[in-house]
Amino acid sequence: MRALRWHGAKDVRLEDVAVDALGPDEVRVQVAYCGICGSDLAEYRQGPVAIQDRPHVLTGHRPPVTLGHEFAGTVTAVGERVRGVAVGDRVAADATLRCGVCLPCTSGRYNHCALGGSIGLACDGAMADSVRIPAYCAVPLPDEVPLAAGALLEPYAVALHALDRAAVPAGGRVLVSGFGPIGAAVAEVAHALGLRVLVSEPNAARRAAAERLGHRTIEAAGDARTAARAIRTATAGGADAVIECSGSRAGLEFALELTRRGADIVAVGLPKEPITLDAARLILFERGLLGALGYQNDLPRVAGMIAAGVLDPTRLVSRVVPLADAAAEFARLTAEPGADLKVLLQPEPA
Repeated sequence: MRALRWHGAKDVRLEDVAVDALGPDEVRVQVAYCGICGSDLAEYRQGPVAIQDRPHVLTGHRPPVTLGHEFAGTVTAVGERVRGVAVGDRVAADATLRCGVCLPCTSGRYNHCALGGSIGLACDGAMADSVRIPAYCAVPLPDEVPLAAGALLEPYAVALHALDRAAVPAGGRVLVSGFGPIGAAVAEVAHALGLRVLVSEPNAARRAAAERLGHRTIEAAGDARTAARAIRTATAGGADAVIECSGSRAGLEFALELTRRGADIVAVGLPKEPITLDAARLILFERGLLGALGYQNDLPRVAGMIAAGVLDPTRLVSRVVPLADAAAEFARLTAEPGADLKVLLQPEPA
C-alpha cells in the first residue's frame, strides 16, 4: 500500500510499504480522509519535534513513520480479541496511545499517561491507503456524520477539551487568541455551545477567514495597554475565558490582561520557547492559567454535536488533495503559512 513516510525535516516520501499483520486487539481502517495537522507540519519543517529518534517507550516504533492522526474511514479487518468494532463500521480515531494501566488511564485521564503517544507520531498513521490502530482508538461515527467531517473529530475534540477546562458559564464571552486550525475549531465549538466568541488575530487573512465563518474579530492594534483596553471594552469588562491558541510569547503574555477578574486563561498552543510571565497579573486579579493537552473521551461528544446539526467541521476545509500529491502539499503549506485552515488528504485507487 502507499504511505506518506516522514524520514526527517523537509523529507516526506510517498512509498510503497507492506501491510502489517493485525494484532489481536487491533483493527484495520481503510482511510477515507486524513487531515494535515499543525503538528505534522512542525515535523516537516523542523522535526523531530514529537517524533522520537529512538524506539518509542510504548510502541517500540522509530522513524521512518507514516504521518497522520486526524482521519476517518471504514473498518476492513478486526483482531481476534476485538469486541464492539466490526468490519464495515465507519470510524474516526481517538489518536491518543496509552498504557491502559496507570492511574491516569484507569481514571479516564488517559491524556496524562506518562507512556503515551500519538498515532502518526509514535506509530504509523493514516496518511496512507489504510492504517492499523488499537481497537480502543476506534470511535464509531453516527450515520449523520460524513466521513470528511469524521476526519476532523480529533482537532475539534482538542477544542472541546480546552473549553471544558475553562468552564465558561452559559452565554459567556470567550476570546480566542490565534485563528489557526485549532483556534478556528475552538471558535466553532464555542459558538455551537452558545458562547459569545471574539477572535483576536494579527494576521489579516486569518481575521478575514474568521469573519467569513461568521465570527466577530478584533485587531489588537497599538501598544499592549491600548489593545488590551479595546478588547476588554469589546467583552464588557473582560472575557470569561481566553483560549490561547497561537503558542506565541506575545499571545500568552497578552492573554493575562484580557479576562475579567477571577477568569481563566487556557493555553492550547504549544510555545516554541520558554516564556516568563508576570505572576502578579494572575494573583492580583485571581486569574487562573491552565494547560489543555489533547482530550479525554471527547470525540464521541463532537460526533454527537455534528449529528445534531449544531457543528460542521467541513466549514474549515479549504482543499481536498489526493494522497499522491501529499508531499507537494506539505511543501506548499510550509511556503504559504496561514493560507489554509484545514487541508484533507484523500487516498484514491492506486
